[in-house]
Amino acid sequence: MIPVRWFLNKRINIKLFISFTLSLVLIITSAAVASYTPGDQKPVPPDRKSDGGTTRGCSGGDIPLTVLASGNYVGRTTSQHPTFAWFVPRDSASKPMKFTIYESVPSGKPKEVRNKSWQSSPEIMKLSPFSENEPGLQAGKEYFLQVVIQCDPDNPSGDLVDEASIEVIGMPTAVQSKLNKAVNSVEKANIYAEAGLWYDALDEALKLAKVSKLGEVGATLLKDLAQWEAPKTTPELPPKEREAINKRIKNLKQIADNAR
Repeated sequence: MIPVRWFLNKRINIKLFISFTLSLVLIITSAAVASYTPGDQKPVPPDRKSDGGTTRGCSGGDIPLTVLASGNYVGRTTSQHPTFAWFVPRDSASKPMKFTIYESVPSGKPKEVRNKSWQSSPEIMKLSPFSENEPGLQAGKEYFLQVVIQCDPDNPSGDLVDEASIEVIGMPTAVQSKLNKAVNSVEKANIYAEAGLWYDALDEALKLAKVSKLGEVGATLLKDLAQWEAPKTTPELPPKEREAINKRIKNLKQIADNAR
């Protein structure tokens, strides 16, 4: 007969192992999440700034449709097939939605390069608009994305709209060297965040999150983004523009807390 003490010791050892493993995961995750540092980011041209942050025709809570990216600066990516994400008001009904990417053409009309239409769903939505066998976006060019929720097909002025800008750059040698040693998405998100590569960092963070959620890493990144959203010249801006910036900062922080 096997002694009862053996069973007790085995159960205790299993509990200790599980506790140790969970603690180790939490330690690694919290230690690996670096602060997002955008560096010398370009400001978004005034004529391309969205007035996102208004609820307009759709109901669904205090936080409006919000692209998870800066509204004042051009975010960077090294990917020609990037993933984008946005927040849909939590309590809103499913509505027709349109996603469009435009190429910025100097002194010319923006060129549409991709659009997709489908139904909205609450909280975090994400999309990789290009398949891996497509050319995708081109390095050295700037683009901007637009997300539209059609609240009432007969009244386009009531649509929810938000936009964000993207600059595609070549992969820095130092970043690639670090990525070659990374073993998981937490480490990759950390590397991208330190290098100021917003869209790459968020993509890796969302791989760790549940469907329609940000996860811990994604929430941390979004709070970091909010801290960099206000330009140094904010006090000199017109009241309406200052209000829009402050509102977006508040929205980003609330999304980080509520969609964690």
